[in-house]
Amino acid sequence: MLWIKDGKLFDGKLEINGRTSFVAGEPSPDLMRSLGWEEYIPPTPIPPPKRYSKLKIIRALGEGWAEKKTALEEAGLLDLFMAAQYLAEDDPAFAAVYASLTDEEKAELENCLYEDN
Repeated sequence: MLWIKDGKLFDGKLEINGRTSFVAGEPSPDLMRSLGWEEYIPPTPIPPPKRYSKLKIIRALGEGWAEKKTALEEAGLLDLFMAAQYLAEDDPAFAAVYASLTDEEKAELENCLYEDN
């Protein structure tokens, strides 16, 4: 269990009656609360945005790539697509395209995740 007091995490030292003591092991919750410590639950980290491999997307689309390529060109996004190393789900241009995909296409994207090498 993590504890916090005055914005500082518990580091194994307690001040009791003006004296600093080092605590071996886990102090009891009752003791910690009696000394003004509160249980600290760290915030849940926000996962990084998913990134998708352009090559995997093109391969997954197969013959359907020509149609998607034309749609990207008509939307003025083909140059951005070609220049990008990967597509990130938090990129505004990609988010607009993602919103237009079918549920099946969105599911297929999970097989197109970008891998750092």
